[in-house]
Amino acid sequence: MLSSLALLIIGLIWYALAPSGTDFTMGPAEAFKATISGDPVGLICLGIMLLIATPLLRILVTLWTFLKLRDWKFVAISLTVLLVIATAILIKG
Repeated sequence: MLSSLALLIIGLIWYALAPSGTDFTMGPAEAFKATISGDPVGLICLGIMLLIATPLLRILVTLWTFLKLRDWKFVAISLTVLLVIATAILIKG
């Protein structure tokens, strides 16, 4: 969370100093390329992607842990949460 916050703050300061007309909708590869080419919007997008990835990673680690423990009730709950998030991403995207 702190790393995504740092990316967002740095990107917003950079954007305030050097505004760009780039669209804020880009994928990870585009965001990396934009950041490397000097576009602050790419850094902001990377921060947002990292912020979104944090809870997803937590759910995946939790799912893996419950699978190792063979706690099927919590495996089912973790899979349900993951399915809800995936469905929301697919419907929105």
